[in-house]
Amino acid sequence: MTKPYSENVPVAEFNAKTEDLPKPLVEKCPTITEKFSSAYGAKPDFIARSPGRVNLIGEHIDYCDFSVLPLAIDVDMLCAVKVLDDKNPSITLTNADPKFAQRKFDLPLDGSYVTIDPSVSDWSNYFKCGLHVAHSFLKKLAPERFANAPLAGLEVFCEGDVPTGSGLSSSAAFICAVSLAVVRANMGPDYHMSKQDLMRITVVAEHYVGVNNGGMDQAASVCGEEDHVLYVEFKPQLKATPFKFPQLKDYEVSFVIANTLVVSNKFETAPTNYNLRVVEVTTAANVLAAKYGVVLPSEKEGSSLNKGNLRDFMNAYYARYHNVSAPWNGDIETGIERLTKMLELVEESLTGKKNGFSVDDAAQALNCSREEFTKDYLTTFPVRFQVLKLYQRAKHVYSESLRVLRALKLMTTAKFATDEDFFKQFGALMNESQASCDKLYECSCSETDTICSIALANGSYGSRLTGAGWGGCTVHLVPGGPNGNVEKVKKALVNEFYKVKYPNITDAELEDAIIVSKPALGSCLYEL
Repeated sequence: MTKPYSENVPVAEFNAKTEDLPKPLVEKCPTITEKFSSAYGAKPDFIARSPGRVNLIGEHIDYCDFSVLPLAIDVDMLCAVKVLDDKNPSITLTNADPKFAQRKFDLPLDGSYVTIDPSVSDWSNYFKCGLHVAHSFLKKLAPERFANAPLAGLEVFCEGDVPTGSGLSSSAAFICAVSLAVVRANMGPDYHMSKQDLMRITVVAEHYVGVNNGGMDQAASVCGEEDHVLYVEFKPQLKATPFKFPQLKDYEVSFVIANTLVVSNKFETAPTNYNLRVVEVTTAANVLAAKYGVVLPSEKEGSSLNKGNLRDFMNAYYARYHNVSAPWNGDIETGIERLTKMLELVEESLTGKKNGFSVDDAAQALNCSREEFTKDYLTTFPVRFQVLKLYQRAKHVYSESLRVLRALKLMTTAKFATDEDFFKQFGALMNESQASCDKLYECSCSETDTICSIALANGSYGSRLTGAGWGGCTVHLVPGGPNGNVEKVKKALVNEFYKVKYPNITDAELEDAIIVSKPALGSCLYEL
C-alpha cells in the first residue's frame, strides 16, 4: 500500500497483510474475484475501485464557483479486470446485477475512439465514457503507443452497492473506477496514476452522455481519505484538499445517510427548481454589480448564462473598493472576512425587495429594458416564476459558502474539551445549512424535513439534505462506535418514517435506503 495522502492512487498488492489493506478491499475483493472466475473461467489481473460520495456542507454554491465539503463513503463500485492479448481486441462487460445485460464491443484497430450514442439509454454507455477519457489520456501520455493502435482488450466484471438515483454519485463512482482500470490495463502495474490526473480526466466524462456536471462528485470519489473531509475548490483550478476530523476519545465520527425515496425529475421540475435558481443567483450577482458600479466577466467559460456569478461580484467589489487586484484564492480567513462583507451588502442592497423582483424590477435594477432582460436572462433555459427571489438566493449562497469555511476552521483550529463539543459545533453548521436550503433556497421537501427532525430527536447532532435536494438523500452526523447513537437513529427512521410513509417497504429496500459510513478511502487498485 502506498503511504497515506500520496499524490498517486493507492495500490494494494495481493500478498499484503490484511491489516494493511483498505477495509473495502478486504471485504469485497474475494467475492468479486470468485464472481469474475465464474463468469469468465479465469482469475482477474486486478480490481479497480471507486466510492460514492456525500456532501456535508456547500449546497448549490458550486455553480457560483464557491468551494464545497464532501467526503467519500463506504459504498462503492468495483471493476475486476483481465487484460487480453488479442489481435482483434474487444471489451466484454458483465454486471453482478442481472438487470444489466452483458455487453460486448470491438475496439477500433486504428486507435480511434469507441462510439457513444447518448440517445440510447444503456449501462455500457457509462463504461464507454470512462473508456473515452482514459483513452484520450493515454494518447497524450504515450502517443507513440496509442495514437494509431488499439487499446488492450478486456474482460470486466462490475459490482457496486451505491444506490442508483439516490444522489450519492453512483455514475461518478463507476466512471472513475472504469477510467482507472483502463489506464492500468494499458500501462501495466508499474505505472502509478496520480489522483490529480484521474480527477481531471473524469470530470468531463459524463458530458459524453449529455450530463453537464461539475467536478465535486469525481473529486470526492477519487481523492477521498479515511477519517477526512475534502475541501474541493473549483477556482482558480479544480483541487481537493483532505482535512482530518479530530481524534475523539469515546466516539467515532460517523454519518447516517437516509434516502427520502422521493425522486425529483430534474427535466420536468427544472423550470421551477434548478434552472430557476441558476437564473436567480446570476441575476442577483448582476444586480449587486450594477448597484456598486463594478463589471462582471462576460462570455465566461463554464458560466451558464455568460453573465458572471456571485464569486465574481465579490472579487470585483474587493478590487474596486479595497484595491485588491488578485481574486480570492481560497484562503480560509480571507474568505470568511469577504463573505461576511458580502452578506452585509446583500442586506444593504436587496432587503427592500425581500418579497421578490418582478421582471420590471430586475430590468430597472440592471438599467435595461424588460425585453433586454428577458432575452439575456430568461431564454437560455426554460423557467417559470411569479417573482425572482434574489435576496434569499444570494443570502444562501454567501452564507453557505461561509459555513464551509467555518467548518474547516473548526476542524483545523478549535480545541474540544469533550467529544460532544465537536459534534455540537459541527452539527450546528449542518443544521444551519439545512435551514438555509429549506427557507432561503427552497430546495428541501417535507420528507427531508421529517427525516431530519426524527434523526435530531434520536441522537443526530447535524441533519441536512445532500445533493441538489427536492428529494434524494439526507446526511446525519451521528456519534459512532460501541457507545454511539447510530442504531438508535436507524431504528427511529425505520419505525417513524419509512414504515409510516412507505408501509409496504421491504427489508431489502430498507437496507438500500439507509447507509452508515465513516469518511472513506477514494479510488484505489488491488493487484492480484
